Amino acid sequence: MDAELVSVDATWTPDGWPVPARLTWAGETLSVVDTGRRWKADDGLHLLARVADGRVFELHTNGARWWARVVSAPPGHA
Repeated sequence: MDAELVSVDATWTPDGWPVPARLTWAGETLSVVDTGRRWKADDGLHLLARVADGRVFELHTNGARWWARVVSAPPGHA
């Protein structure tokens, strides 16, 4: 699945990494309950974020915009 433009509420660490609290995906606001691996790439910063329903998103930001794609979902969750 291609990444989609999303809205993310995040704070930033002193060393420049985002700490997402919420993301809006397909019109639904989802609370981030945990973050995982993070990495820098030529196109910006990437990180994994798990939301309350168990889905894991790859979030990507270039500092001005955010993109997301689902990389893992619990059984029975589309």
